[in-house]
Amino acid sequence: MKLLVIVLNAIEMLEEVLEGLIETGISGATVVDSEGMGHIIEEVPLFAGMRNLFRSARPRNKIIFSVITNVQAREGLEVLEKILGCSHQKGRGIAFVLPIEAVIGTGKEG
Repeated sequence: MKLLVIVLNAIEMLEEVLEGLIETGISGATVVDSEGMGHIIEEVPLFAGMRNLFRSARPRNKIIFSVITNVQAREGLEVLEKILGCSHQKGRGIAFVLPIEAVIGTGKEG
């Protein structure tokens, strides 16, 4: 089992990303509203001089995570690359997969 984590900066592509995951057999995911560090630091007077570093960062994003199989991990990353073009389109988001040592309550097997 794996944990697929997607930090989606291009939130306007959320529906397309979820549809792509469904096409690979990933039928369950949790979507969480999140806020990037750049947005928070920008509000702190101590870091005011760093504002220009974070100007291009989007203040809000979505984090999507799902417990998936090993096969779905490979296929999920492939479809995300097709949809988001993360390798050549900077700023749309990032996706990664982590191993899961144990899981309960999902009804899924390794």
